[in-house]
Amino acid sequence: MAANLTHFEIFGLEPVFELDRSALAVRYRALQREFHPDKYASKSEREQLLAVQMAAQINEAHTVLREPVQRAAYLLELAGVEVPPEQTTDDAQFLMQQMRLRERLEEVREQPDPAAALEVLADEARGLYREEQARFAEVFAADNLADAKDSLLKLQFLVKLQAQVEIQEADLFDDD
Repeated sequence: MAANLTHFEIFGLEPVFELDRSALAVRYRALQREFHPDKYASKSEREQLLAVQMAAQINEAHTVLREPVQRAAYLLELAGVEVPPEQTTDDAQFLMQQMRLRERLEEVREQPDPAAALEVLADEARGLYREEQARFAEVFAADNLADAKDSLLKLQFLVKLQAQVEIQEADLFDDD
């Protein structure tokens, strides 16, 4: 296996957003077995080093490809689109929606049934995340890189929102 392969090439996949995650997992396990450093213990030092490097490359590729936001960012990187970490979407309607969702999250404890209110919010956040993933897949496949970049920026917001919901959920149930 060549060292300069893309993450997709390592797994024998087309560079697309929508992946068969179970096929990715199966291929990952096969590659792990094939390039596991223990398998090269009796080989030359150079072969051992190459096996370690390949194992690391396989692990990195798997990490990136299995996570939708990382996969989207990687696809844009492969397409030559830079997305600076500090950049945010300029979609005012989306940003207002995010503010309202975070306000609702902050007010969950004040609701008559905080657990139910949090579940409604969590469902809404998951739905928005799924919708934005579908949007990214569509605009990226259409080679609309500007909209794909904006979609990635929105996905990053939505991942943070889901993480905040999970933290609030843990805090809410730890108080019981």
